[in-house]
Amino acid sequence: MVRFIALCLCLAACASPSPRFQGATPTRVSVAGMDFAVFRSGAEVEAIRTNAMPIPRQRDVFRNAIAAIEQATGCTLRPRSMTGDAAIIRASVDCP
Repeated sequence: MVRFIALCLCLAACASPSPRFQGATPTRVSVAGMDFAVFRSGAEVEAIRTNAMPIPRQRDVFRNAIAAIEQATGCTLRPRSMTGDAAIIRASVDCP
């Protein structure tokens, strides 16, 4: 049981992007106690929350993910483009 818990904790810190973002270099950002690895491919981004948290509220994760994405990319999030859950968030950005 202890090995299983240790494995889960190690895997919680992994940030493997979806196939669309393979090869993209992650930018690591911390916002309000949440750690994200942000991957960008053109105007599409994927933010993966990498720290373990007991039942984070999705609205808090989304709010912090917006800040992390904008900080990592220097772009603004497109309205209503965000999808995902408390671990993986995808969105589109507009860049100057």
